[in-house]
Amino acid sequence: MASLSPSTPHTAAAALRRARKLLFVRMHRLAGLPDPEFSAGFESVVAAIEADLAHEETVMETLGFDGLHERRAANALLLASLHRIVTQVETGDAALGRTALTAASDLLSLHRLTTDLALLLARPGGPLPAHLRGNRVSGLLAGRRRKP
Repeated sequence: MASLSPSTPHTAAAALRRARKLLFVRMHRLAGLPDPEFSAGFESVVAAIEADLAHEETVMETLGFDGLHERRAANALLLASLHRIVTQVETGDAALGRTALTAASDLLSLHRLTTDLALLLARPGGPLPAHLRGNRVSGLLAGRRRKP
């Protein structure tokens, strides 16, 4: 594997955040649609979630992310759950799809936080990304990095 620069984790984290933000926009748009349109668009959003997670896993593998095995297991569970209900949602069970979409959004938000934290810890002593500055988590992590 090629040597990675000290800025690689920061650049990767920024790219992952951008991709996840775009996915959330798409999920939010779908959630705002009336039931028939929601049901018709559900499978394409599931495919977008799958592509986003595959991209995230590739980046994490490249960076040697310690929790990759566990992340892949969580991703597989999420995707299996979503794929299992696609037919039901497409045939009109929009409520089930909306519930699943909300749960997926919550899990993806948690993934975003844990990925940011892991990438931050992968580059000790580096500057905190702007989105983590000034909050309690960054303060705890910054204090943790200062210890010898």
